[in-house]
Amino acid sequence: PWKENATLDPKRQYIFACHPHGIHCTPLGQFHCKGTPFDKRFPGICDNKLSGLAASIVFKLPGVREFFLSLNYIDASREVVEDALEAHRSLFICTGSGEESLLTKRGEDILVLSRRRGFIRMALMYGCDIVPIFGIGNSDLFATYSWGMGFRMWMQKKLHISVPIFHGRYLTPLPYKVPIQVLVGEPLKVPEPKVRGEKPDDATVDSYLKKYIERVKDMHKQHTTDRKLTIR
Repeated sequence: PWKENATLDPKRQYIFACHPHGIHCTPLGQFHCKGTPFDKRFPGICDNKLSGLAASIVFKLPGVREFFLSLNYIDASREVVEDALEAHRSLFICTGSGEESLLTKRGEDILVLSRRRGFIRMALMYGCDIVPIFGIGNSDLFATYSWGMGFRMWMQKKLHISVPIFHGRYLTPLPYKVPIQVLVGEPLKVPEPKVRGEKPDDATVDSYLKKYIERVKDMHKQHTTDRKLTIR
């Protein structure tokens, strides 16, 4: 956490923004259930008022859908997200999504963040403090390749299908044995909206996105010495 005696009020509503996506957004595992290190450090957050966001396509695949539902994920479509926030649920999300997964590179942290206004807008609409979560080492779990990147980026943008090319130990999907340090940053406080659900103006969204990016940069700089951070 950002300081030794850090606390998170379980009565408040939060959006936990996780970085980087990597091939698998491992830091999200801190929020799936009770008993995780995060839950022990910040009790009362990982209960039935916390949901994760996953791409709509995963809920259309039998078997995959049930797996994500068992981990308290919901559809990341705007309507579903707004319903969850209106019900005073907190959310955890990997903001870079599939595009960031394609850009994963060992030894470097590449974030797709400079144009990601959606989670900032939702936080301002419902008065949710934004908590940055960073998994140092998450990008190092697999070797990745840039073959056909142009076509794969096109698929991701047009069809919302992300196809990273990667392998782990012994050329298998088993990740390399790499320690991951999950950082919990100080929440970015947002004002309570005059009307819950009312959309903020673009200038306010851009202002808070800039503040958030600076907070992520500072957090990364404080805890790493030999890792490059690129924000797209």
